[in-house]
Amino acid sequence: MARYAHSYIGERRTRFLGIKLTPSEEAQLKTAARDAGVEVLSEYARALCLRHAPAGRVAAPQRHRDTRALLSELIAIGNNLNQLARLANTTKETPQLDELHRTTELLKVALARVIAL
Repeated sequence: MARYAHSYIGERRTRFLGIKLTPSEEAQLKTAARDAGVEVLSEYARALCLRHAPAGRVAAPQRHRDTRALLSELIAIGNNLNQLARLANTTKETPQLDELHRTTELLKVALARVIAL
């Protein structure tokens, strides 16, 4: 355990907080600390708990399992809207109105799924 320098006048850590982890959780935390360039595991855990970024990179939060599929849907819908907008700007007419309504409905459904996450 590191000691405070004799000249240190700040607040000292005197309180203990223990948590229990599974072996795989501990391994994951150690790997994240190492990847972030933090040598002391408690220092890394303290930074995560207090939401301070330690020197280096903090492990990314777990994403919802549907995120990638929703992102692909939103990209496809955005492409459709972009094509319709390009057609409208080129011809100066409203493009296939039924296609526009269908695309906006798809967008509403996808956004509702995102909000529900």
